[in-house]
Amino acid sequence: MPTVRRFWIEFDPDHGSVLWWTRPYAGVTGFDERDCLAMVADLLPSYEELPPVRRITADISLAQELPVNPLALGVPVWRGVWYPPVHLRIGPTWHPSGAGRAITPSYEPTTASELLHTNGSNHSVGVGCRAIM
Repeated sequence: MPTVRRFWIEFDPDHGSVLWWTRPYAGVTGFDERDCLAMVADLLPSYEELPPVRRITADISLAQELPVNPLALGVPVWRGVWYPPVHLRIGPTWHPSGAGRAITPSYEPTTASELLHTNGSNHSVGVGCRAIM
């Protein structure tokens, strides 16, 4: 079984890209650089491309000082983007690279009921999963 690694990705800050999280950084856990860049690209609108990469640090230690508040980090042991901590809303990224997400980044459920149901139907998103309320 492949293992995941932590990557800290720094983008060119002068590119003028629409990185909605305003900082030219991303913290990602994935199988390799390509996998991590694809997960970051999933966060951008479909018409927007990733800005040029300035530097990628593999196997980043969270003990070293990062240019962001450590309290703003997500869960770096899950496969997915942990800075910005978007996967705290949607959970770890389990799908293979290139497959669509179950929840689009532009959609944010506002209630537990919305989170557990798809399009207002009574079918649960995760078969065999229970909500803790």
